[in-house]
Amino acid sequence: MAANAYGYDSASDYYGGGFYIGANAGEIFYKEQGLGTMVPGVAFLQIGEQFNPYLAIEGRLGGGVTGDQFGFYHVDVPVVYGGYVKGILPMTPWFSGYAIAGVGGVQLHRNYPDFNSNDVGLSLGLGGEFTLYGGARLHAEWARIDSGNNVGYDYTVDQLSVGVSWHL
Repeated sequence: MAANAYGYDSASDYYGGGFYIGANAGEIFYKEQGLGTMVPGVAFLQIGEQFNPYLAIEGRLGGGVTGDQFGFYHVDVPVVYGGYVKGILPMTPWFSGYAIAGVGGVQLHRNYPDFNSNDVGLSLGLGGEFTLYGGARLHAEWARIDSGNNVGYDYTVDQLSVGVSWHL
C-alpha cells in the first residue's frame, strides 16, 4: 500500500498484520452458587500473530494483583492464562470488533473448601479495539475464562479487561 504525502500509511496500521505484544489489567468476576460475586484484580501479558485483517492467534499469561472477599469467604487468582484464535471484524480504519475462542485457565485460591483449584476449559470472549498511530491499539474485552464446581456448588469465572498492544 502506498503512503500519503506525509509518509503515513494508514492502510498498514488499519490492517495491522504481524507480531504483537500487549499488557492488560482487569477484574475477574468469580460467581459461586450461594455466595455474592467476588472481584479480584488481575494483570496479564499477551503475545500474538495477526495473519490478515480478520484472523490472529494469541497467548496470554498473568496473575492476580488483588484478592476479594464476601463475608468470611476470600478468593485470590494466582495465575490466569489462555491460548486463543481471534476473529476480527474491521468496522472503520480505527475500530475493529473481535471475538476470541480457545483454551483458558485459572488457578483459584480460596479460604474455604475446595481451597485450591486449577481449572482449564473452553474460553470465549468479545471485545473492541481502537487503532492508534504507530501500531498501538487500545482494547476492551469481556471473556468467560472458565466454569466449574466447588464441592457441589457451581461457579463461573469471567474477566473484564482493558489494555494496550503494539503491532511490531
